[in-house]
Amino acid sequence: MNTMKNLILLLAALSFSVNSITAQTTEEDAIKKLMQLEAESYRKNDSITWRSLYIHDPKTSHTYATNGYYEEIKGWRKIDSTYTSYIKQRSKPSRYTKIEMSKFDVKYSDQLAWVDYNQTAIAPNDTLPPYSTREVKTLLKENNQWKILSSLSFDTLSYRSSAPDVTENLFNAIGYNFLNDKKISQAIKIFQLNTQMYPKAWNTFDSLGEGYAAAGNKELAIKNYEISLKLNPKNDNAKIWIEKLKKK
Repeated sequence: MNTMKNLILLLAALSFSVNSITAQTTEEDAIKKLMQLEAESYRKNDSITWRSLYIHDPKTSHTYATNGYYEEIKGWRKIDSTYTSYIKQRSKPSRYTKIEMSKFDVKYSDQLAWVDYNQTAIAPNDTLPPYSTREVKTLLKENNQWKILSSLSFDTLSYRSSAPDVTENLFNAIGYNFLNDKKISQAIKIFQLNTQMYPKAWNTFDSLGEGYAAAGNKELAIKNYEISLKLNPKNDNAKIWIEKLKKK
């Protein structure tokens, strides 16, 4: 009798253990799928899906950090306004159509979760170089569904690489720091340096075009946008700006 009782207890313990492991796997899978959906919906310009994945709260935050640039947005209304505006400005979905995620670290309780992972965005058959970030997110359960409360993205390559595509982006970010502070002449000098360092990079001329447009120099703005478009015929931003500037 004791043997049978012990066997029943052992089977019950094993069943509980299997159920517990299954539950943990299910929760981790749900969190990982949420991360993938968040990245893909944003790049597909699917603002409805993207918005549904966040907690709509004044304490929600979104931060992006790179070497030379840092942006922190607090409050769902401001995040929503900023990022849905980015989505609406794009005439087409992002050309970064492939998102790879790895090295997940997931921790969670009943209502709170924390996850960090590597994310690489790839544009197959395109001139855009891949870029990688380390993503850190906290999540809350709302109506039994995991949703994002805070998001922090580190552009990891920018801190330790001298690869051309990385340093090009770094100079570009510094130029935009000046441009955002209305220091237009300094921004133009940085953008000019970037075009000299990377004369075959379409994005450097696109940024220089924006600098000249901000300065009111329509002729040089169009000239640089046209160079950018010649280097990358898929640069829709340059097409839009050239058409806009020629109408003025």
